[in-house]
Amino acid sequence: EIDVEIVNRSSRNLENTKARLGENACEWGRLVKAATAIYLFYPHPITAETELSWDEEGRHRVEKLDLRKIYPPGKSGRLTFTVYDGRVEVSFREKSAGQ
Repeated sequence: EIDVEIVNRSSRNLENTKARLGENACEWGRLVKAATAIYLFYPHPITAETELSWDEEGRHRVEKLDLRKIYPPGKSGRLTFTVYDGRVEVSFREKSAGQ
């Protein structure tokens, strides 16, 4: 079980937010400043090469991310994309046995 989360820590509202994981994608749409959106129980495989995209102030932005050092395949937990002004960070938190 994987939850996929996006956190907007930038100074702008984000539009058309999407994480493409191989042939599949999580789409959240609009994400205002300081907001978080979660796609619970993502039903598709998490791929090593991921593309996060969004629109801000009329510009389309795309960040290509390599998850090989972040996500251990087959683990349950939450994959989080955090958008800042000028950069994107991605992290994974494994679910503990009691969750």
